[in-house]
Amino acid sequence: MSSLFRSRLAKDFDDRTARFHTSVVEDLRIFEDDINGTEAHDIMLHHQGIIPQESLRAILGALEEIRAMWRNGEVEIGVEYEDVHEYIEAKVIERVGIEVGGMIHTGRSRNDQVVVDMRLRVREEILGILGQLLELVSALAVRAEENTETLMMLYTHGQHAQVGTFSHYLISYVDPFLRDVQRLMECYGRVNLNPLGAGPVGGTSIAVDRIKTMELLGFDGLVENSIDATSGRDWAVEVASVCAILMGNLSRAVADFLEWSTVEYGYVELADEYASSSSIMPQKKNPSTLELIRGKSAEVYGCLTELLTMVKGVNSGYYQDLQQTKIPLWRCLDTTLTSLEVMTGIVSTLKVNGEKMRERLKGSFVVGVELAEVMVMEAGLSFREAYKVVAYLVRNAVAERKTLSDLTPADISNASLEELGREVGIDDDLIARAIDSEACLMRRKSLGSPHPSQAKTMLENRRKQLAEYSNELQEREDKATEAMARLRKYVEDYASS
Repeated sequence: MSSLFRSRLAKDFDDRTARFHTSVVEDLRIFEDDINGTEAHDIMLHHQGIIPQESLRAILGALEEIRAMWRNGEVEIGVEYEDVHEYIEAKVIERVGIEVGGMIHTGRSRNDQVVVDMRLRVREEILGILGQLLELVSALAVRAEENTETLMMLYTHGQHAQVGTFSHYLISYVDPFLRDVQRLMECYGRVNLNPLGAGPVGGTSIAVDRIKTMELLGFDGLVENSIDATSGRDWAVEVASVCAILMGNLSRAVADFLEWSTVEYGYVELADEYASSSSIMPQKKNPSTLELIRGKSAEVYGCLTELLTMVKGVNSGYYQDLQQTKIPLWRCLDTTLTSLEVMTGIVSTLKVNGEKMRERLKGSFVVGVELAEVMVMEAGLSFREAYKVVAYLVRNAVAERKTLSDLTPADISNASLEELGREVGIDDDLIARAIDSEACLMRRKSLGSPHPSQAKTMLENRRKQLAEYSNELQEREDKATEAMARLRKYVEDYASS
């Protein structure tokens, strides 16, 4: 068949060039979005007195037939079509003739057509990612509530740092994931804008009503400038950027879980349904799903880099380069969503070994900072004086293969005399309280600390944030759903009139 869009040209593409040029494969994702956008555009044209009602009825009927074929798996699009837009318009014209079907594209370019399709699709994908991300945050909050008194080692530089709790650790990821929610919500607001009616680049002399199509499709506003509407892709780069930040947060949490699931740590264990085994080593239980999430974060980073590179040198106005932005964008969205789905399952079914965590604290020097702070509060030392004394005690204990639990008041007197030139008295009771891990934790009540009361307060506040974001997500989903339902009602009414 001869292309609808090649009347200016004397020859069709040869087969190889046609395969190179077509975007049909990546366009399949927006097939129904293209139908929805076309129906809204043509209903608007009817309201503007440009498409007669009888013609609109025929166009909408043909579009719905094509939609039904798509849903039944009966659509096959060959490389003779440049994209799904051409395919759908050609099939409408086949059904109702060019006199009527030829009206379908009045006042519209493929340039604003493809961007409205992409924005419709991406807004749905963002809502799906948001819903899954909120589920992950909820799962983390549930596990955190279960572990407010599960003592564990906190690390800096991979070394023992301070006494904490598993709850406090989990909240440390609840918070960045909630920031990811916020970023996605804000990004959604910049995606959910209507470019339709911008024409190829400079508008149209057809009396289109861009506000009407905005309302019909449930957009929150317009991409007003016609050049920006058709050639701007910063919103797509932003989507990939937000997803990359989210995947980075996921990957960091995964790195912890991977280390802590080793036999040497044994802090956590993945449920069997999220683990794999070895082809040769029968004893193995591999946390491979975690490894894949960490690997897939690089895939999303690659999508972002691809998009940034793809658009950086494209002049204003539409260029075919922009056709390629769909490929990394779809991959980015898919990878982010599936990673979130798997991580939510992992967290929900994770086995937490609190005894192993507590055992790791025994005999460690992790209470060193607590001992120094006791000296500040009870012996009147400046912090740096106390720091020097405790450093001396730790250095000697390491050399003598002892732990801080072996300390005596005499040891502290000797250390202070050596480091400060005077003796500092700390009795056995104070030493015992200073080096007891649980007592250390319970003394630390600074805002945002691992103290159980702080964890409970943080979780209560995060639950409120979760509820607010869930309500906001529901409102956005409802608006999009209601808009599509109204559009469907318009289509049904006109198609049957």
